[in-house]
Amino acid sequence: MSMTEQYDPYENAIEERINRTLKYEYGLRNCIKNTAIAQEVTKQAVYIYNNLRTHFSLELRKPAEVHLNPNIKYKSYRRNNVNLTELTI
Repeated sequence: MSMTEQYDPYENAIEERINRTLKYEYGLRNCIKNTAIAQEVTKQAVYIYNNLRTHFSLELRKPAEVHLNPNIKYKSYRRNNVNLTELTI
């Protein structure tokens, strides 16, 4: 699975990094022949990644915690300083 148009990992590096984490930390690189099971396993992995797993780039916080608290500052990987709208979960 690639998140880029030209299969270039540098074109969309953050998404490719998340893909790698999902594949190798959560076993999603294995062939899952049933689509329903693949969707459920992916849903569980994304939930763990966002709500249970701490991230060094967020100073050992969880992504959901950071997104729900506007007072927490975190490293942005955007090249320009664009004010992004608040995410609602």
